[in-house]
Amino acid sequence: MDFWKPLDAKELLPNGWENDARHHLGIPLHPLGELNAIDYVMQAQGDVMEMRLRSGSLLVQVVFNVFASYVFVRSLVLSSRMVYQRPGVLAGWCCLVQAAVGVVYTLTSLLVTMPGGPPCRQALWTAGFGIVLSSLCVGITLLQKAYWAHHRNRWLLAIGITLFIPQPLVTYMVWASPAIIVSTTGCISYYPSYLPWVKLALDAPINIVFSVAFILVVYRQYLQFGSAAWARLVRNGIRTMCLIVFSNLICMFGVAFSVIGMLSEFFFILDWVITSVLLVHHCTTMRASSSESDRSQLQSSERNSILRADAITVEPARKPIFLLRRTTKSKCALRSRVAR
Repeated sequence: MDFWKPLDAKELLPNGWENDARHHLGIPLHPLGELNAIDYVMQAQGDVMEMRLRSGSLLVQVVFNVFASYVFVRSLVLSSRMVYQRPGVLAGWCCLVQAAVGVVYTLTSLLVTMPGGPPCRQALWTAGFGIVLSSLCVGITLLQKAYWAHHRNRWLLAIGITLFIPQPLVTYMVWASPAIIVSTTGCISYYPSYLPWVKLALDAPINIVFSVAFILVVYRQYLQFGSAAWARLVRNGIRTMCLIVFSNLICMFGVAFSVIGMLSEFFFILDWVITSVLLVHHCTTMRASSSESDRSQLQSSERNSILRADAITVEPARKPIFLLRRTTKSKCALRSRVAR
């Protein structure tokens, strides 16, 4: 069996395998999905070539998970700083939750390759939960920015909640898909072919609608104040929106068209990693740009007030009329006394 060789579903999942399978939460569990990497490799003991093939496919997943764990840990550190400095900001908590779940997934996936580690199914179920939670964190962050920018528009909030409701469908589809270990690709989920299109249809409207709603307000502020800080806010917002949507499109197309065979499902995790980096970078950059724009706006208002104050001419103080009359009378009385 060659590495990355295309496999037919009938070879992996013969007809009627659900009848003899153990069920959990009403979901049939494939026997190969209940093994960890060490147990799966040891099943081929005595066949050196098969053991090498199984070890090589699992090693590819380990390398990818190590890279993903580095990205998630970095995002976790940066988001923890944001939450510590500004605990009342929802965007920081979204970044923290997204990165924390990513760390949990990568640790679970790495433990699958350890002796006595969790089975393959647990890693895939963690991924199914984390992928949806990542999309929700991105959507909530964009929704909050658009909601505040549009002066707490309730219609925008209602649209956001409506778009968030179908998101758990992806988790259910991943959990209901059989988890198996294959010698050519390692631990994978045999999901239905329409799953990438469903996820793209659920994520793209959220990212596009809320990003456009926020950027329009920022662009109007830039036209009104014309500062360089607002211009950077526009550029950063547009760039982040485009990169997130572009990542969704490329990764979902890669999964749908099986660009790298059965390993194409790792585009789900790659999209998760990319959006985590973009979300943390977006929050940190927007916070710095927002504070800079506030400072520039405050400085411009102070400068305008100073100019208005300088333009006002201060007239000399005048004495009241009754004081002038009393002063005149006193002078006349003094002169009459001197004349006498």
